[in-house]
Amino acid sequence: MTTGVPADAAKRRVLVIGADGLRPDLFDRALMPNVAALEATGIRFADHHAAYPSHTRVNMSSLATGTAPGRHGIVANTMLVAGATSDHVVDTSSYQHLDALDRFSGGRALFVPTLADLLARQGERVAVAGTGSSGSNLLWTRNDRARIVNTGSAYGIADLYDLREKLGEIPEAAWPQVARTRYAARAVTDLFLDDPRNRVVVVWFSEPDASLHRFGLGAPETIEAMRVVDEGVGEMVAALERSGLRDRFDVVFLSDHGHSTVRSHNSLRDYLIQAAADLGGHLPPLVTASDFVYAEPGTPEPEPERLAPLVAWLYAQPWCDVVFAGQDGAEALPGVLPLAALWNGATNPRRPLLAVSPRWSHEANAFGVPGTVSALTTQAALKSSHGSASPYDMHALMIANGPSFREGIVSDVPTGAVDLAPTLMTLLGLPAPEPLDGRVLWEGLRGEAREALAAADTVLEPLVAGRRDDSPRLRLHQVGNTSYVHGSAVS
Repeated sequence: MTTGVPADAAKRRVLVIGADGLRPDLFDRALMPNVAALEATGIRFADHHAAYPSHTRVNMSSLATGTAPGRHGIVANTMLVAGATSDHVVDTSSYQHLDALDRFSGGRALFVPTLADLLARQGERVAVAGTGSSGSNLLWTRNDRARIVNTGSAYGIADLYDLREKLGEIPEAAWPQVARTRYAARAVTDLFLDDPRNRVVVVWFSEPDASLHRFGLGAPETIEAMRVVDEGVGEMVAALERSGLRDRFDVVFLSDHGHSTVRSHNSLRDYLIQAAADLGGHLPPLVTASDFVYAEPGTPEPEPERLAPLVAWLYAQPWCDVVFAGQDGAEALPGVLPLAALWNGATNPRRPLLAVSPRWSHEANAFGVPGTVSALTTQAALKSSHGSASPYDMHALMIANGPSFREGIVSDVPTGAVDLAPTLMTLLGLPAPEPLDGRVLWEGLRGEAREALAAADTVLEPLVAGRRDDSPRLRLHQVGNTSYVHGSAVS
């Protein structure tokens, strides 16, 4: 197999278009004809996976670095890092929280370099436009935020306020986010495309995720959100063609995770309080963040066996699907699976003691869309959510089109969020840092000698069986040294 750098790598540029939360089975070609056109003359990676947990900022970090959460260190949307903030909680949607994490960790909010860091070494950059959180956009390019246009924040930079003189005032938030989606697309076409130093341009639309949360899978508002995203894609591709840049740009359209209809909901914090009461207070000091259980800050981590009563309690609950062990040794608890196996074998000090994934089903919602979950949230307003190990949450969409990619191809070889950065590094002629968890998607590149790639399936089962009749199982795909989480077995 050829593994060389493309001859014109020094001239290659990339436009990455993200549609947050777009589940691949809901991609409607009639509704999204501009994306369909990219697919028809490009390549679709038909078995594409999110990083676990299927949270947005976790996956932004994997997309930007080519590594799994165990290596890059953003392990959840909201995570506990003792001492990083006044209450130890790091909300990764906030750029101020990410800055606090950077200060606390000596500049290592991410433990590994991003694509933007590699480009900066040669005087080039990643430019970002987005309608999502300030933290989500910042993770792409923490060290050059003057090239971020975010509809929710100017990052305290006066020059970013001045940009509004060119783009106009940011539209008021509304759902679906029609006006803001158009605003972000205009930032790309009017500000970023003409500057060759912007070797990678990222536009990340928070739709359809924002409408999915509020209105649900299959709702008319969500369908409209998908249509508006497609409109933005059409505007940006047309701008490339008008400016004569289309043959210079590879375009990658992708999502970061899927979605599931919320069947029932309650927070892991409330469940932990109930567990402590049911177990007579015989638990070590524990706290929760997102779907994770941590030792209470200021207390030592308990020995794994002290977590056994909690694990047994969790598996006795009708809403609990799988418990993963982050702590070394906890994978030997009955029914528990090792979190490191979902992170390509690596963990880091920010890992939880335990991660809990709620039950899911194939049941359809009121709009006939399958996939439900017992969400670990107190937000009753959420119509759909993500973060679990359900296959509906763990699968995403990826289409690539341009001078580097094959035409009219559908590839069934498993791929994932971790593969974007290694592939772009190769297209741009950048030296890849080691180690990476992702791989270069040679099977999708034009002119490469394409050897058949063997994809192996692994079913992960507990080292020690639990007391449940339906013992938890998780399916992994393996291609070379890269693994992808397909999802847990149906409960």
